[in-house]
Amino acid sequence: MATLKHVAVIDIGSNTVRLVIYQLTELYDFHELQNVKLPVRLYQYLDQDKTLEKKGIDKLVEVIRLFQKVMGHYQLDDVIATATAVIRQANNQEEVLASVAQETGLSLRLLSDEEEASYGQYAITRSTQFNEGYTVDMGGGSTEVTYFKNGVIKHYHSFPFGVVTLQELFYATADKKADEKGAAYIKEQISQFSWIKPRKLPIIAIGGSSRNIASVHQRMIDYPMSGIHEYEMSREDLQQTYELFDQLTVAQKQNLDGLSRDRADIITPANLLYLCLFDAVAAEKFVFCHRGLREGLLMERINQEAASAYTPNNVRKMTVRRLADLYLADAVGASQRLTIAKTLLAELEAAGLLYPTQKVMDYLEAGTYLYHLGAYVEEDDSSMHSFYLLANSNLSGFSHKSRLSLALVASYKNKSLFNQFLRQYKNWLDPEALQVIREVGSIIKFCDALAITRVNEIRKLKFRKKDKGTYTLKIIWKYDPLAEYYRATRQKKNLEYVLGKTIELDFQKEEGS
Repeated sequence: MATLKHVAVIDIGSNTVRLVIYQLTELYDFHELQNVKLPVRLYQYLDQDKTLEKKGIDKLVEVIRLFQKVMGHYQLDDVIATATAVIRQANNQEEVLASVAQETGLSLRLLSDEEEASYGQYAITRSTQFNEGYTVDMGGGSTEVTYFKNGVIKHYHSFPFGVVTLQELFYATADKKADEKGAAYIKEQISQFSWIKPRKLPIIAIGGSSRNIASVHQRMIDYPMSGIHEYEMSREDLQQTYELFDQLTVAQKQNLDGLSRDRADIITPANLLYLCLFDAVAAEKFVFCHRGLREGLLMERINQEAASAYTPNNVRKMTVRRLADLYLADAVGASQRLTIAKTLLAELEAAGLLYPTQKVMDYLEAGTYLYHLGAYVEEDDSSMHSFYLLANSNLSGFSHKSRLSLALVASYKNKSLFNQFLRQYKNWLDPEALQVIREVGSIIKFCDALAITRVNEIRKLKFRKKDKGTYTLKIIWKYDPLAEYYRATRQKKNLEYVLGKTIELDFQKEEGS
């Protein structure tokens, strides 16, 4: 049982300073109660000798005092306060940390460049589907790049430049060759590391710059799905956003949908870096992760209390469990549906009628757990609400296509609604994938009919061939299956659709029950 209930994370970066207060559930899912971001840009207070000026220190103290007033309204179990590149690069870092502690009573943990890189990667491997790739976290004054495999960092480097640095170096004046000079500088920096090489792996990006780029691109192409976690962009997509940013003035970018006003002057160099890195590693795709440094810090803190709460090998499973818990799904019904479905598929396989693949079993497990989750909103339209909730929620470990697949499985009701849900997602899934999804949805719907009372138990299922094209499904129950008989008789058409056979149901009460 979770003892952590409320945790605050303070993240002092070169460009922004942020306070996030999280509320934790019994399953260690976390939800934001407060998210206060201030574009302080502490980097501008570093003088030529890399000393953080008193004006910058005073500004930082002022912001922390504001955060403490906000935190005072909550009963916090822990406060995690960290500082990164700007203070790390300051030659008076000890003076800065001492001043903050003396003026506010808050002790800041100064993260090394390796720690900063590792916490971002920690969050990525525990909230995405990837077990190998490159990560990039671009801040105001530094950029952390890692190469990881099987959830472990193999190489990392913290480049001493970020969006603010690149802006000042190449875009502060109206230099027509700013793009060319900036790209040459970035490529020269990247080329010094032999492990940053073509591997045809995904680049997973975290941080505000990548979030804004993904958000703008979704609006550019009229993207039908909400949420940008695990949103994928190609090299051409990144080039498209770069060209858009490059041709607009700062004032025009401040009014661009999807772009934060405080990033209008620094988004172009950020996009340029992603393009250069994409080319350097011959990336498979560019993917945005909505978990980053702050969530990595929080996940590690949670894992101190519950070691298995966040691990790279249980991302999808825990996402499904936490989502079901969030929307008060019927755990007893879900378990019974899954047990019946697995028994049914085993009998179908034994009878030579169906040979389920691992993908079918994955859909089945997640789908039975989240089946008609939308009943939390309204029972009568649970299918509609289920599809919307699942298709438009940031689901850790699920690509947008797999999120759509899960939404179609868990919301399945009939063919017409299935096709209605698909209208705005034309060509997302091929016909073979759609067929599998509909079949799994049909099986879950039939099994839900057999689990309607939640208390009766199937003792045995057995398929027997009656004649050509007709099979009898013998179902032996613990109690009289009155409710199950009525519901399953109406829904057996779903099983007949999957098998292409006529099914007769033979309900029997277990002897001696």
